[in-house]
Amino acid sequence: MTFDCLYCAQNKPASESSLEHAVPQFLGGAQAPLRYKLHNVCRTCNNRLGLHVDGSYAKSWFVTNALAVAARKYYSGPGQNHPFPLVCMGPVNIPNLLLPKDTVAEYWLGPSGETIVWVRTDDDALYWYTGGNPTHRKHASTVYFMPVTGEPVRLQMSTEALIGAFKKAKARRIFGATIGGLPPGATYPGFDLPTATDDSNVQAIHAAIHSGSIHTQLRLNTKFDLRFICKMALAVGFSLFGHAYLATAEAAAAQSGLWPNPSTQPSIRGSQTFFNNPQLAQVAGYEGAVVILVIRTGGAYVMAMTIDRGLPFVVELCPDTLSSGCVDPTLGYSLVLFPQLQRCVELSMADLLAHVLGNASNAALTAIDQQRQTATAFWNSLPP
Repeated sequence: MTFDCLYCAQNKPASESSLEHAVPQFLGGAQAPLRYKLHNVCRTCNNRLGLHVDGSYAKSWFVTNALAVAARKYYSGPGQNHPFPLVCMGPVNIPNLLLPKDTVAEYWLGPSGETIVWVRTDDDALYWYTGGNPTHRKHASTVYFMPVTGEPVRLQMSTEALIGAFKKAKARRIFGATIGGLPPGATYPGFDLPTATDDSNVQAIHAAIHSGSIHTQLRLNTKFDLRFICKMALAVGFSLFGHAYLATAEAAAAQSGLWPNPSTQPSIRGSQTFFNNPQLAQVAGYEGAVVILVIRTGGAYVMAMTIDRGLPFVVELCPDTLSSGCVDPTLGYSLVLFPQLQRCVELSMADLLAHVLGNASNAALTAIDQQRQTATAFWNSLPP
Protein backbone atom coordinates (compact mmCIF):
# COMPACT_ATOMS: atom_id res chain seq x y z
CA MET A 1 0.00 0.00 0.00
CA THR A 2 1.27 3.45 -0.90
CA PHE A 3 -0.04 7.00 -0.94
CA ASP A 4 0.85 10.33 -2.55
CA CYS A 5 1.85 12.87 0.09
CA LEU A 6 -0.40 15.92 0.02
CA TYR A 7 2.53 18.30 0.50
CA CYS A 8 5.53 16.88 -1.39
CA ALA A 9 3.44 14.87 -3.92
CA GLN A 10 5.86 11.96 -3.67
CA ASN A 11 4.58 8.38 -3.58
CA LYS A 12 5.30 6.97 -0.12
CA PRO A 13 4.76 3.59 1.58
CA ALA A 14 1.84 3.43 4.01
CA SER A 15 4.33 3.09 6.87
CA GLU A 16 5.38 6.70 6.20
CA SER A 17 1.86 8.04 6.79
CA SER A 18 1.35 10.36 9.77
CA LEU A 19 -1.53 12.22 11.37
CA GLU A 20 -1.65 15.79 10.11
CA HIS A 21 -3.96 18.46 11.45
CA ALA A 22 -5.04 20.41 8.37
CA VAL A 23 -5.65 23.31 10.73
CA PRO A 24 -2.55 23.40 12.98
CA GLN A 25 -3.04 22.76 16.67
CA PHE A 26 -1.76 26.20 17.69
CA LEU A 27 -4.85 27.58 15.91
CA GLY A 28 -7.18 25.17 17.71
CA GLY A 29 -7.07 22.50 14.99
CA ALA A 30 -7.19 19.59 17.43
CA GLN A 31 -10.87 20.43 17.95
CA ALA A 32 -11.66 20.74 14.22
CA PRO A 33 -14.04 18.20 12.64
CA LEU A 34 -12.70 14.78 11.66
CA ARG A 35 -12.37 15.73 7.98
CA TYR A 36 -9.46 17.98 9.00
CA LYS A 37 -7.48 15.03 10.43
CA LEU A 38 -5.42 13.92 7.44
CA HIS A 39 -3.36 10.78 6.92
CA ASN A 40 -2.04 11.41 3.41
CA VAL A 41 0.97 13.34 4.71
CA CYS A 42 4.38 11.75 5.12
CA ARG A 43 6.34 11.96 8.36
CA THR A 44 9.15 13.89 6.72
CA CYS A 45 6.84 16.69 5.57
CA ASN A 46 5.00 16.67 8.87
CA ASN A 47 8.22 17.29 10.78
CA ARG A 48 9.94 19.69 8.38
CA LEU A 49 6.90 21.82 7.62
CA GLY A 50 5.97 21.93 11.29
CA LEU A 51 9.26 23.64 12.09
CA HIS A 52 9.80 25.79 9.01
CA VAL A 53 6.26 26.61 7.79
CA ASP A 54 3.86 26.36 10.73
CA GLY A 55 6.64 27.66 12.97
CA SER A 56 7.39 30.63 10.72
CA TYR A 57 3.77 31.76 11.01
CA ALA A 58 2.97 30.76 14.59
CA LYS A 59 6.15 32.22 16.05
CA SER A 60 6.08 35.49 14.18
CA TRP A 61 5.73 38.40 16.61
CA PHE A 62 2.33 39.35 15.22
CA VAL A 63 0.69 35.92 15.41
CA THR A 64 2.18 35.02 18.81
CA ASN A 65 0.74 38.16 20.35
CA ALA A 66 -2.56 38.09 18.44
CA LEU A 67 -3.25 34.62 19.85
CA ALA A 68 -2.28 35.79 23.35
CA VAL A 69 -4.63 38.78 23.19
CA ALA A 70 -7.40 36.56 21.81
CA ALA A 71 -6.94 34.08 24.66
CA ARG A 72 -7.26 36.87 27.24
CA LYS A 73 -10.85 37.44 26.09
CA TYR A 74 -11.83 33.95 27.30
CA TYR A 75 -9.65 33.68 30.40
CA SER A 76 -11.74 33.79 33.56
CA GLY A 77 -9.24 33.08 36.32
CA PRO A 78 -6.47 30.82 37.63
CA GLY A 79 -6.73 27.05 37.59
CA GLN A 80 -7.82 26.67 33.96
CA ASN A 81 -6.54 23.88 31.72
CA HIS A 82 -4.98 26.47 29.42
CA PRO A 83 -2.83 28.97 31.39
CA PHE A 84 -2.79 32.57 30.28
CA PRO A 85 -0.36 33.00 27.35
CA LEU A 86 2.42 35.53 27.71
CA VAL A 87 2.93 38.48 25.37
CA CYS A 88 6.33 38.79 23.68
CA MET A 89 7.86 42.27 23.44
CA GLY A 90 11.00 41.06 21.66
CA PRO A 91 14.77 40.84 22.24
CA VAL A 92 16.00 43.41 24.73
CA ASN A 93 19.31 45.01 25.67
CA ILE A 94 19.53 45.47 29.45
CA PRO A 95 22.65 47.16 30.84
CA ASN A 96 24.81 44.88 33.01
CA LEU A 97 22.76 41.76 32.22
CA LEU A 98 25.15 38.81 32.14
CA LEU A 99 24.51 36.69 29.04
CA PRO A 100 26.27 33.43 28.15
CA LYS A 101 27.78 33.22 24.67
CA ASP A 102 25.30 32.78 21.76
CA THR A 103 22.28 33.71 23.87
CA VAL A 104 19.73 36.51 23.72
CA ALA A 105 17.54 38.16 26.35
CA GLU A 106 13.89 38.15 25.31
CA TYR A 107 11.35 40.38 27.05
CA TRP A 108 7.87 39.00 27.80
CA LEU A 109 4.88 40.38 29.71
CA GLY A 110 2.68 38.50 32.15
CA PRO A 111 -1.11 38.90 32.54
CA SER A 112 -0.78 41.89 34.88
CA GLY A 113 2.23 43.44 33.16
CA GLU A 114 4.87 41.38 34.97
CA THR A 115 8.35 41.69 33.47
CA ILE A 116 9.71 38.34 32.31
CA VAL A 117 13.16 38.08 30.77
CA TRP A 118 14.13 34.81 29.12
CA VAL A 119 17.83 34.25 28.50
CA ARG A 120 17.88 31.57 25.79
CA THR A 121 19.90 30.29 22.84
CA ASP A 122 19.79 32.63 19.84
CA ASP A 123 19.37 31.39 16.27
CA ASP A 124 20.32 33.65 13.37
CA ALA A 125 18.62 31.36 10.84
CA LEU A 126 15.21 31.65 12.56
CA TYR A 127 15.75 35.16 13.85
CA TRP A 128 12.06 36.17 13.72
CA TYR A 129 10.79 33.24 15.85
CA THR A 130 9.47 34.45 19.21
CA GLY A 131 10.91 32.06 21.76
CA GLY A 132 13.62 31.00 19.32
CA ASN A 133 14.08 27.74 17.47
CA PRO A 134 11.66 25.15 18.95
CA THR A 135 14.30 22.43 18.58
CA HIS A 136 16.43 24.36 21.10
CA ARG A 137 13.87 24.09 23.90
CA LYS A 138 16.05 21.44 25.60
CA HIS A 139 19.00 23.83 25.67
CA ALA A 140 19.65 25.21 29.14
CA SER A 141 18.06 28.63 29.68
CA THR A 142 16.95 30.93 32.49
CA VAL A 143 13.69 32.84 33.00
CA TYR A 144 13.62 35.86 35.33
CA PHE A 145 10.18 36.74 36.72
CA MET A 146 9.47 40.15 38.25
CA PRO A 147 6.05 40.25 39.94
CA VAL A 148 4.16 43.53 40.11
CA THR A 149 1.97 42.70 43.09
CA GLY A 150 1.56 40.27 45.94
CA GLU A 151 -2.22 40.19 45.47
CA PRO A 152 -3.00 36.43 45.59
CA VAL A 153 -5.14 36.07 42.45
CA ARG A 154 -2.88 38.15 40.22
CA LEU A 155 0.21 36.38 41.58
CA GLN A 156 -1.33 32.95 40.95
CA MET A 157 -2.34 33.99 37.44
CA SER A 158 1.13 35.19 36.58
CA THR A 159 3.03 32.24 38.06
CA GLU A 160 0.68 29.77 36.32
CA ALA A 161 1.22 31.65 33.06
CA LEU A 162 5.00 31.56 33.48
CA ILE A 163 5.18 27.88 34.40
CA GLY A 164 2.77 26.97 31.59
CA ALA A 165 4.72 28.96 29.00
CA PHE A 166 8.02 27.27 29.80
CA LYS A 167 6.91 23.78 30.84
CA LYS A 168 8.42 22.25 27.67
CA ALA A 169 11.66 24.22 27.91
CA LYS A 170 14.73 23.31 29.92
CA ALA A 171 14.49 26.60 31.78
CA ARG A 172 15.43 27.55 35.30
CA ARG A 173 12.81 29.89 36.78
CA ILE A 174 14.04 32.70 39.04
CA PHE A 175 11.63 34.67 41.22
CA GLY A 176 12.90 38.24 41.15
CA ALA A 177 11.46 39.56 44.41
CA THR A 178 11.95 39.12 48.13
CA ILE A 179 9.51 36.63 49.66
CA GLY A 180 8.71 36.93 53.33
CA GLY A 181 8.05 33.93 55.54
CA LEU A 182 10.16 31.40 53.65
CA PRO A 183 12.76 29.32 55.52
CA PRO A 184 16.44 29.86 54.68
CA GLY A 185 17.47 28.24 51.40
CA ALA A 186 13.90 28.12 50.06
CA THR A 187 12.22 29.95 47.20
CA TYR A 188 8.73 30.47 45.81
CA PRO A 189 7.03 27.18 44.80
CA GLY A 190 7.73 26.26 41.19
CA PHE A 191 10.91 28.35 41.03
CA ASP A 192 14.63 27.58 41.35
CA LEU A 193 17.18 28.88 43.82
CA PRO A 194 19.22 31.73 42.32
CA THR A 195 22.96 31.66 41.72
CA ALA A 196 25.21 34.68 42.18
CA THR A 197 24.81 35.40 38.44
CA ASP A 198 21.04 35.25 38.83
CA ASP A 199 21.14 37.71 41.73
CA SER A 200 23.20 40.10 39.61
CA ASN A 201 20.82 39.75 36.66
CA VAL A 202 17.76 40.35 38.85
CA GLN A 203 19.36 43.61 40.03
CA ALA A 204 20.10 44.61 36.42
CA ILE A 205 16.50 43.94 35.36
CA HIS A 206 15.10 45.89 38.31
CA ALA A 207 17.40 48.80 37.48
CA ALA A 208 16.15 48.79 33.88
CA ILE A 209 12.53 48.74 35.06
CA HIS A 210 13.08 51.62 37.47
CA SER A 211 14.84 53.64 34.77
CA GLY A 212 11.52 53.70 32.90
CA SER A 213 13.19 52.91 29.59
CA ILE A 214 13.49 49.37 28.23
CA HIS A 215 14.14 49.21 24.49
CA THR A 216 13.12 46.07 22.61
CA GLN A 217 13.71 44.98 19.02
CA LEU A 218 11.21 43.76 16.45
CA ARG A 219 12.67 40.99 14.32
CA LEU A 220 10.54 40.79 11.18
CA ASN A 221 10.56 38.48 8.18
CA THR A 222 8.15 39.96 5.63
CA LYS A 223 7.65 36.53 4.04
CA PHE A 224 6.80 34.79 7.32
CA ASP A 225 3.36 33.71 6.06
CA LEU A 226 3.88 32.87 2.37
CA ARG A 227 4.55 29.14 2.65
CA PHE A 228 2.00 28.82 5.45
CA ILE A 229 -0.74 30.29 3.24
CA CYS A 230 0.12 27.74 0.54
CA LYS A 231 0.10 24.90 3.07
CA MET A 232 -3.28 25.98 4.45
CA ALA A 233 -4.70 26.18 0.93
CA LEU A 234 -3.61 22.60 0.23
CA ALA A 235 -4.82 21.20 3.55
CA VAL A 236 -8.16 23.01 3.73
CA GLY A 237 -8.80 22.59 0.00
CA PHE A 238 -8.29 18.84 0.25
CA SER A 239 -10.28 18.56 3.50
CA LEU A 240 -13.32 20.29 1.97
CA PHE A 241 -13.19 19.31 -1.71
CA GLY A 242 -11.40 15.96 -1.61
CA HIS A 243 -9.24 14.42 -4.31
CA ALA A 244 -10.87 16.51 -7.04
CA TYR A 245 -9.14 19.54 -5.53
CA LEU A 246 -5.70 18.04 -6.15
CA ALA A 247 -6.28 18.06 -9.92
CA THR A 248 -6.80 21.85 -10.02
CA ALA A 249 -4.32 24.47 -11.16
CA GLU A 250 -4.78 26.18 -7.78
CA ALA A 251 -3.58 23.09 -5.93
CA ALA A 252 -0.53 22.90 -8.19
CA ALA A 253 0.20 26.57 -7.52
CA ALA A 254 -0.14 26.06 -3.76
CA GLN A 255 2.20 23.08 -3.88
CA SER A 256 4.71 25.11 -5.89
CA GLY A 257 4.46 27.95 -3.36
CA LEU A 258 4.98 25.54 -0.48
CA TRP A 259 8.35 24.57 -2.00
CA PRO A 260 9.35 27.93 -3.56
CA ASN A 261 11.99 28.37 -6.21
CA PRO A 262 13.96 31.56 -5.40
CA SER A 263 14.22 32.38 -9.11
CA THR A 264 10.47 32.39 -9.80
CA GLN A 265 7.43 34.06 -8.29
CA PRO A 266 4.70 31.82 -6.83
CA SER A 267 1.64 31.69 -9.10
CA ILE A 268 -0.85 31.26 -6.27
CA ARG A 269 -3.53 33.97 -6.21
CA GLY A 270 -4.29 35.79 -3.00
CA SER A 271 -2.88 38.35 -0.60
CA GLN A 272 -0.60 38.13 2.40
CA THR A 273 -1.43 39.10 5.95
CA PHE A 274 -0.43 42.77 5.68
CA PHE A 275 -1.80 43.46 2.20
CA ASN A 276 -5.50 43.29 3.05
CA ASN A 277 -8.04 45.93 3.99
CA PRO A 278 -8.45 45.84 7.80
CA GLN A 279 -12.21 45.96 7.28
CA LEU A 280 -11.97 42.45 5.83
CA ALA A 281 -10.91 41.12 9.22
CA GLN A 282 -13.85 42.80 10.91
CA VAL A 283 -16.31 41.18 8.51
CA ALA A 284 -14.51 37.83 8.26
CA GLY A 285 -13.55 37.55 11.93
CA TYR A 286 -14.93 36.76 15.36
CA GLU A 287 -14.01 38.16 18.76
CA GLY A 288 -11.14 36.17 20.27
CA ALA A 289 -11.34 33.41 17.64
CA VAL A 290 -9.52 32.01 14.63
CA VAL A 291 -11.92 32.04 11.69
CA ILE A 292 -11.54 30.21 8.37
CA LEU A 293 -14.04 31.25 5.71
CA VAL A 294 -14.68 29.79 2.27
CA ILE A 295 -16.89 31.71 -0.15
CA ARG A 296 -17.66 31.64 -3.86
CA THR A 297 -16.72 34.76 -5.79
CA GLY A 298 -15.60 35.55 -9.33
CA GLY A 299 -15.85 31.96 -10.56
CA ALA A 300 -13.74 30.54 -7.73
CA TYR A 301 -13.86 29.43 -4.12
CA VAL A 302 -11.71 31.67 -1.95
CA MET A 303 -10.44 31.05 1.58
CA ALA A 304 -9.81 33.80 4.14
CA MET A 305 -8.38 33.41 7.63
CA THR A 306 -8.35 35.87 10.54
CA ILE A 307 -7.19 35.88 14.16
CA ASP A 308 -9.27 37.87 16.64
CA ARG A 309 -10.69 40.00 13.82
CA GLY A 310 -7.21 40.87 12.60
CA LEU A 311 -4.26 39.54 10.56
CA PRO A 312 -6.34 38.51 7.52
CA PHE A 313 -4.96 36.60 4.57
CA VAL A 314 -6.82 35.47 1.45
CA VAL A 315 -6.05 32.70 -1.05
CA GLU A 316 -7.89 31.28 -4.05
CA LEU A 317 -8.72 27.61 -3.44
CA CYS A 318 -10.28 26.20 -6.60
CA PRO A 319 -12.80 26.80 -9.40
CA ASP A 320 -16.41 27.03 -8.30
CA THR A 321 -17.20 24.06 -10.55
CA LEU A 322 -16.00 21.81 -7.70
CA SER A 323 -18.55 20.71 -5.14
CA SER A 324 -18.32 19.99 -1.42
CA GLY A 325 -20.81 18.58 1.04
CA CYS A 326 -19.56 21.18 3.52
CA VAL A 327 -19.54 24.36 1.44
CA ASP A 328 -22.85 25.81 0.32
CA PRO A 329 -22.18 27.75 -2.92
CA THR A 330 -24.63 30.46 -1.86
CA LEU A 331 -24.27 30.60 1.93
CA GLY A 332 -20.53 29.94 2.18
CA TYR A 333 -18.66 28.10 4.93
CA SER A 334 -17.00 29.08 8.20
CA LEU A 335 -14.95 27.28 10.82
CA VAL A 336 -14.65 29.24 14.08
CA LEU A 337 -11.94 28.01 16.46
CA PHE A 338 -11.31 29.00 20.07
CA PRO A 339 -7.86 27.65 21.07
CA GLN A 340 -8.13 28.93 24.67
CA LEU A 341 -11.45 27.12 25.18
CA GLN A 342 -10.56 24.07 23.07
CA ARG A 343 -13.81 24.59 21.19
CA CYS A 344 -14.80 24.75 17.55
CA VAL A 345 -18.02 25.75 15.75
CA GLU A 346 -18.74 24.88 12.11
CA LEU A 347 -21.51 26.76 10.30
CA SER A 348 -22.27 28.61 7.09
CA MET A 349 -20.78 32.06 6.60
CA ALA A 350 -24.31 33.43 6.33
CA ASP A 351 -25.22 32.00 9.75
CA LEU A 352 -22.01 33.37 11.24
CA LEU A 353 -22.73 36.87 9.95
CA ALA A 354 -26.34 36.64 11.13
CA HIS A 355 -25.12 35.79 14.63
CA VAL A 356 -22.51 38.57 14.66
CA LEU A 357 -25.04 41.14 13.45
CA GLY A 358 -27.69 39.98 15.92
CA ASN A 359 -30.16 38.96 13.23
CA ALA A 360 -30.20 35.32 14.38
CA SER A 361 -28.40 33.42 17.12
CA ASN A 362 -26.32 30.28 16.99
CA ALA A 363 -26.62 28.24 20.20
CA ALA A 364 -22.96 27.16 20.32
CA LEU A 365 -21.67 30.69 19.68
CA THR A 366 -24.13 32.14 22.20
CA ALA A 367 -22.70 29.84 24.90
CA ILE A 368 -19.18 30.93 23.97
CA ASP A 369 -20.22 34.60 24.00
CA GLN A 370 -21.38 34.08 27.58
CA GLN A 371 -17.95 32.69 28.48
CA ARG A 372 -16.40 35.83 27.01
CA GLN A 373 -18.72 37.96 29.14
CA THR A 374 -17.70 35.93 32.21
CA ALA A 375 -14.05 36.56 31.38
CA THR A 376 -14.67 40.30 30.99
CA ALA A 377 -16.38 40.38 34.38
CA PHE A 378 -13.42 38.54 35.92
CA TRP A 379 -10.90 41.07 34.60
CA ASN A 380 -13.08 43.96 35.76
CA SER A 381 -13.33 42.45 39.24
CA LEU A 382 -9.59 42.26 39.85
CA PRO A 383 -8.13 44.74 42.32
CA PRO A 384 -5.68 47.23 40.76
